[in-house]
Amino acid sequence: MKAVIIGATSGIGLELAKVMTHNGWEVGLTGRRINILQDLQKALAGQVFIRQMDITQFENARAALADLVEEMEGMDVIVVNAGIGTFTRRWEKELPIIQTNATGFAALANWAYHYFQSVGHGQLVGISSLAALRSSSSLPSYHASKAFISSYMQGLRYHAQKKKLNIQVTDIRPGFVRTAMTAQNGDNMFWDAPADKAARQIFDAIQRKKKVVYITKRWRLMAWFMRAMPDFIYTKIT
Repeated sequence: MKAVIIGATSGIGLELAKVMTHNGWEVGLTGRRINILQDLQKALAGQVFIRQMDITQFENARAALADLVEEMEGMDVIVVNAGIGTFTRRWEKELPIIQTNATGFAALANWAYHYFQSVGHGQLVGISSLAALRSSSSLPSYHASKAFISSYMQGLRYHAQKKKLNIQVTDIRPGFVRTAMTAQNGDNMFWDAPADKAARQIFDAIQRKKKVVYITKRWRLMAWFMRAMPDFIYTKIT
C-alpha cells in the first residue's frame, strides 16, 4: 500500500509515518522543513519519498503533490494533516489559519479526489477535530476551519456514494493530542493522548475505512456532550 501524508514533520503526521512504514507501507511525506523530511527519509524503514511543501501556496502545493505521486507510481491513501491554530481573534493571525486549514486542505483534497476518480480507487483521510462540532469564543477561526474540513469531506463522500465510486472518505476528529501545537494549552488539557497512540488509532481507522472516527475513542462521548450542551453553559467554558 502507498500513502501520502501531508504535514509529516511533527505531531500526528510524524507518528503516523512511523506506524505506516513499520507496517510495510510505502509513504510520501510532505512538510515545510526539508531538513526534517530528509532525516525521516534516512531514519524510517522501507520506501520513503519526500517533497517540501507549503500548502498555503496552493498551486505550487498541488503541483508538488502531483509530482510526488508520479514518483511513487501511484497512491492508495492520502492523509491531509497539515494544520495550525492559535488563540486569536485578530484578522492578521486568523488569515493564516484559514489559508492553511481550510483553503490549503481543499486545494489538496480536491486534487486527490480527482486523482482517485481517474485511477478508480482511493481513500481520502482528513484530520479535522472535535472542534469541528461547535465553535468557541477563544478560537473561532480554528473551529470554523475544522468545520469546513468535515463538511467538505462529507460532500465528497456523498458524491462518491452518488456516483458509485470506489473512493472512501475518512474524517478523523481528534480531541486533545500532545503535539507542539497543543502545547500552548499548557496544563489545561484533559483526556489528552500521546501522538503515537493517536497515530495507531488513526492507522486502524484507515485500514477499516471508517467514515468518522474520534481520537482517542472516548472522545465520542464528549462529542455527544458538546452537541447537547445548552449555550449558556457552553459559552462559559469555551
